[in-house]
Amino acid sequence: MENASVEYSYKKIKKMIEYQKEKYGWEFIFLGANIDAIDTAQRFGINKDMATNFKADSQGVSLNYEVVSEALTCFRSNKKMTKEWKKRIEEDYTSRDS
Repeated sequence: MENASVEYSYKKIKKMIEYQKEKYGWEFIFLGANIDAIDTAQRFGINKDMATNFKADSQGVSLNYEVVSEALTCFRSNKKMTKEWKKRIEEDYTSRDS
């Protein structure tokens, strides 16, 4: 039952995310390991362009830190972030897919 919440359902989390997006203009990035990150993100109301799978090892996690840091810099600079933000993570994930 890891990650199984009895307090927060997908519907409740989606509503919370939508509220933050609408009221405060928040953006959400969803990174998933050992799950279908795209499907899960969409269930939470997060656009599929803002979600990606990654390898849950030191190389994959290190790459996530680099890429998310770059994405946050983009947000803080008020630059439009394209779906290319996750390209390096996706390339790593597919090139080392087992």
